[in-house]
Amino acid sequence: MPANSKTGAAAKKQRAKKQPSRDRKQQVLDPREELLPPTASEYGMLCQLAFHMQQLSPWIFMQETDVFGVQDPESGELGFVSVMGQLGEFQAISVYRGAEGLYSWRNFVELLSIDAKSEQAHDMVYEIPQLQLAFVEPTILEKRDRDVIKASGFKFSKNQRPQFRSYRPGYLPWFLTREEASHLIYALTQTITVASRFFSDANVIPFNQDPEDRDYLIRIPRLKDSIPYWEDSIVTVDPPTQLLQLSVDDTTLGKLKEFPTSGALEVELFALPATVGRSHERPRLIYALLAVDSASDFIVGVELMEAIEGVDLMYASVAEILTSDWMQHQSVPQEIRVRSTRLLNVLEPLASELGITLSSAKKLPAVNRAKKSMIAHLE
Repeated sequence: MPANSKTGAAAKKQRAKKQPSRDRKQQVLDPREELLPPTASEYGMLCQLAFHMQQLSPWIFMQETDVFGVQDPESGELGFVSVMGQLGEFQAISVYRGAEGLYSWRNFVELLSIDAKSEQAHDMVYEIPQLQLAFVEPTILEKRDRDVIKASGFKFSKNQRPQFRSYRPGYLPWFLTREEASHLIYALTQTITVASRFFSDANVIPFNQDPEDRDYLIRIPRLKDSIPYWEDSIVTVDPPTQLLQLSVDDTTLGKLKEFPTSGALEVELFALPATVGRSHERPRLIYALLAVDSASDFIVGVELMEAIEGVDLMYASVAEILTSDWMQHQSVPQEIRVRSTRLLNVLEPLASELGITLSSAKKLPAVNRAKKSMIAHLE
């Protein structure tokens, strides 16, 4: 499989990302990142809440889109709660972290509404920052999960046991830290309260269906005479703004404008079925940026990437990586075809600057063939 070798600043930056950095070691050793032991009191509280949640079964009368927010009394962070399981296949409570988590989930739902088998949506599952309580079959549990349940002393349904997970962009789901467990406890406690009220009056949660619908019920912690209590507030939550500037320098752009043009290029950025990390570490996801000539199936460029610094930053580097490939081959495509709306937005400034036709395609046959070969090789 032909692939390019990186030169210049872009290559150095990408290679640096793949090396174990001093910052990454600090992150692993940071006490705030220590996993909560199975016997911790927070896990006992989480199991108690899971037991009550299973008895309440809010997924019977709530839909995934009946979302409300909870403000963490300690950090002030917002978590947005979604109850899943009305179809009976997967019963879970997800807490999307902040506006980023909320709107990542909303984009995910929109993708699935367009295409229930969307590969882009499949990859997005791991890009939505969230905490989750899921009820799963015992065979899915890991040893730490079983130790948590055993230490709690609670008895759960034979085929539906609680599993607590943390989702962070760039990583696979992992066990909880103390801070994450605390945040999830507050969210689940308020879920029981709000779900009980919703059962009697569905209007307690504003209905957000259209893109312009942004009003959410937020449960706010208060103090009155030193006694804590919670109150309702309807808050407009806007999507986070992402300003991604073209990262290719003027000198490179000038040279690219002098190169001859080639045919159509298919481009895709996707998660590989592979992870990086030691057994005790949060497993990191590996992404591949794949650029394939549509007519010849020639792989113009392939780059392995990580998103631990943020998914947006990973996407922001795509233009620089592609132009590095074009500099090596001394040609610029006449057209770029992508499936992802995110890639479409990221590449629009570059395409406009170089006069490249940028189009959205439902299928990328050349990329699919190259991807199939890559995954088969990994397996």
